[in-house]
This record gives sequence, C-alpha cells and structure tokens, in this order.
Amino acid sequence: MMTISKPDIDSKVKRDNAKPSRPASRAIGCRRLFAVACLALSLICVVPIVLTSPGLHWHIDNYVRPPIITPAPASKESDVIAFTCAKYGEYPRNRLFILYSDGSGLRQINQHHFKRYGHISWSPAGTWFVLSAKNIAFNLWGTASNEIYRVRFDGLEVRRLTYDHYHAFFPHWSDDDGSISFVSIKGISFRGIHQISVNGDEISQTDNPHIEPRFWAHPFAWSSDNQKYAFSPYFFVAYGSNPDGSDLQELEEMKDGIQGIEWSPNNEQILYYDSYDKLIVYNVKTRMEDFSLNMDVTLNARWSPDGKWIAIVGQAENVNSGIYLYLLDVRSGDIQKVIEDDIEIRSSISWSPDSEWIAFSNYDNLFGDEDKYTGRMFKIKRDGTALQQLRELDCRIGQLSWSPT
Repeated sequence: MMTISKPDIDSKVKRDNAKPSRPASRAIGCRRLFAVACLALSLICVVPIVLTSPGLHWHIDNYVRPPIITPAPASKESDVIAFTCAKYGEYPRNRLFILYSDGSGLRQINQHHFKRYGHISWSPAGTWFVLSAKNIAFNLWGTASNEIYRVRFDGLEVRRLTYDHYHAFFPHWSDDDGSISFVSIKGISFRGIHQISVNGDEISQTDNPHIEPRFWAHPFAWSSDNQKYAFSPYFFVAYGSNPDGSDLQELEEMKDGIQGIEWSPNNEQILYYDSYDKLIVYNVKTRMEDFSLNMDVTLNARWSPDGKWIAIVGQAENVNSGIYLYLLDVRSGDIQKVIEDDIEIRSSISWSPDSEWIAFSNYDNLFGDEDKYTGRMFKIKRDGTALQQLRELDCRIGQLSWSPT
C-alpha cells in the first residue's frame, strides 16, 4: 500500500486551492459577456439618435463646418438645368448635377454618395434652387429623414435649411421670392404645411386636421404664389387655399391612382392625370373641367411657363406601342407627337423659361462585364425641330428642372 508523505499532501492541497473553481469562472465570464452585450445594445440604441440629432447637425453645419457664403452673381452665363442621376445598382441613392442648357458646364453638386435627391424648385431669378434630400446612410436604423437644402445655381454654395426628425417634402420657392413652402410628413401621416424664409428661419407651421392620415398620399403641387395647394389621396384630387385644410374641395374620382398634379402658371387651373386613362385640366374659378383627354398611358405632364401648352410623356390613344413626347394645345385641346424619330422618353421632362424648348431624357440598360445605365439628355424645340443631345452619362437621368432665367 502506497503512502503519501506529508509534504506531498500539503503541496497537493495548495495546488487545489490555487485552482479557480469552475463555477466561479463561468459566472465571471457570463457577467462580462452580459456587460459587453448591454454596452453594445446601448451603443446600437444611442448612436443613431446622436448621429441623426437635428440639434447636433445644426451645430455642426453652423459652427464646426459653417457654410461658405458666396455672393450671388448678377447674372448667369446661360440657363441651367438641374437633374439627378442614379447609377446602376445604387438605388435608392442618386447624385445631383447641374448643366448649362447648351450642354456645357457639367458639375456634380455636393459629392455625397449616400444621398437621395428630389423635388427641385427654382427661385424666381434662377440664382438658387431648393430640393429635398435624404441621407440613405442612416436607413440602417430607419432614422433617415428628408430635409430641405438650398443650392446656388453653380453649386458653389449648399446650405441645409431644415433640421427635423420628420420628413420634409415638396419644397416650393414662391414667385415673390419671399418664402419657401413644404409639407411635413410623419410616416404616412400628414403633419402640416410649413413656410420658411429663404435663409432657413421658420416663418409658420400650420396643422391640417382636415387631411386625415388615410387621405395622405403623393403627389402634391403648389401654386406659383404658394397660396394654393393640391394633392391626391389615391383616386381623386383635393385642393384648397387655407393651410389648415378647412376649404378642401374634392374632384372627380378616376379609375387608376393619380400619377401627377400641377397648377397652371396663372394658378387658375389644375392639370392632373392617372397612368392609364385620362388627363384632365380643371378650372378652379368655374369649378368645371376645361377639357379631358383620353390617353392609353401618361407617365409625365408639364405645363409650359406661358400656360399655352402641356408637354406629355406617354402613349396617345390608339397608338400601338412606345412612350413618346407629345404636345397638347391648351386652347384647342389638340395633341400631336413632337418627335417623329422613335426616341422613347423614359424619364422626366422640363420646359425652357421662354416655352420654346423641352428638355427630356432616356436611358438604356446595358448588361455585360459591367452592368450599367446609359442615360442621355436631349432638348428639342416645341415644334419638333432642332433636336440636340446635350449629354450622355453612365446613369439614369431624372428630376429635370430648367431654371427660370
């Protein structure tokens, strides 16, 4: 029988005491893991709130990196066309560009690759424009909101005007150059109509209890003086002049959802259309339709600045196929195809300030070693002559907006 000496017994006891107990070690590990998980969860919850805080962004924009204030020039070299450009695979992001109406001077504005731009509106003199923009980088947390930015025509000055957790859409620069109006939306709920000064100071906010959340939908249109508005709750159009919505009027219901709405330059008529049925011009003074046009397809329609014409992207009734550019004479109701060449229009359109030219774009999908869009911008005279290609870019061109002067 083997015996163990006392020194050996003492050393074994010391070794056993020196070993940490396994349950205690596991408890410490669990506590550490729990602490790390709580810290990570706190960061996930807090960081988005901090990064998207309107107050933080305001201080950064005004003190950390204040905007460069560039004196506005007395005149521009030429009319300017602002537009967005979305590269293949970058949706919902896009980029913002400006271009002189002769095709020169292409410039990308605010080269931020995580933005989505839309709803461009020019100042009366054409020196500035406002638009809504959304930072897609924050979409991971669902905290990104659309804000209003003011941009100089040459891109040398970009200034954020709104700082809010709510979405700001449809900015419109009034024709008296005194204010910028926009609508505020929370989720799918209409919050109200806002007006701010051209420098970003808030002037007023009006709640609109008469527009129920279930009635709120796109699109939305301002009159040129910002005194009237019209919008579409799905299948009909509502319009009014009181910001609180107390005088809302509803127009005839249409078969398909309303695709677009626009006020006439004199603010007396509303142009609205659905995708696969009709285009209607309604007179708000007589409260009657001036005329109704049957269309097989209507994707876009824009009133000329002089109010005499409507440019239409679509497919006229009884045309076999193809989406083309048409011109509607508002006085007679006659419609004719502007471009005889088979150039399909696949994006937006915009009028020159003298109502003589129409800018439009199309694009092709190119699949191969590198999938991409090839977008082209054109302009053509109202009578269908002098077709010119202004630019070709590796992106889908949209949101065309020609400066007023």
